[in-house]
Amino acid sequence: MEKPVSIEHSLYGQLKINLSELVQHVVNHGTYHRGNITAMLRQLDNKGTFTDFIFYLYVKRNQTE
Repeated sequence: MEKPVSIEHSLYGQLKINLSELVQHVVNHGTYHRGNITAMLRQLDNKGTFTDFIFYLYVKRNQTE
């Protein structure tokens, strides 16, 4: 996880970071978008839905049993 990786952004250029930092970004970014989806649903007067991965795994498991 401490392996250095290099990523390229079209506006900000190249960034050298550890793989663990990249994984943390991906997890945090997904949380950001799940929050956006929930906010949009509520603005449309919907109850919203569970967006956590663990709930997806519970549903998936229950559908296959």
